[in-house]
Amino acid sequence: MTKRKFSVSTDGVSSCISLLNKDECEAVRDWAIRHSQSMPGHTHSSQEASQTPLRRCREYVIDPVAISFSDGSTLESRIVKAFNMGNVWNLEYSDIPSVRVMEYQVGDGYGRHVDWSSGAAQNRKISMTVQLSDPEFYKGGEVTLYPGPESQDISSRQGDATIWPSWTLHEVKPVIHGIRYSLTTWAHGRPFK
Repeated sequence: MTKRKFSVSTDGVSSCISLLNKDECEAVRDWAIRHSQSMPGHTHSSQEASQTPLRRCREYVIDPVAISFSDGSTLESRIVKAFNMGNVWNLEYSDIPSVRVMEYQVGDGYGRHVDWSSGAAQNRKISMTVQLSDPEFYKGGEVTLYPGPESQDISSRQGDATIWPSWTLHEVKPVIHGIRYSLTTWAHGRPFK
């Protein structure tokens, strides 16, 4: 087995890590579609009545331990490594309670929002998105961060993981052609005081 090398780049607002190769991205996407474990109230599609104007997508809850790669690593170990490497803010976190694959079809997107809020989300410290789709196969669907007066689009390169503090305002712009898949997860810790 070849040992995978990871590198991180950061601009202070977000960190970017090449986490998965093309075949691994496709394996994660395919696993989600075949083995999805949907939680009530967490699978949203543009046809369901539970939709709000803020968010339109299909969401698959996945088990990152069940997905392994040719180098012997699991998706869970890769996610932990990415959070550890990309946490340039030294935010304290203790667990990663859920991992999801998001499917954005034409017209789907997620308006401006933050991942840190009340309820279970109050413990979110760091957010991560991994691009699972090759950007050649969809248009639109850009993820844009709004850390201040200037906006910043994150990497759309297949396999890249982008990590940012969960209180950062961001959005997924509507897909205008094709289907965009991404992996989304959050590192949780004790509530801020």
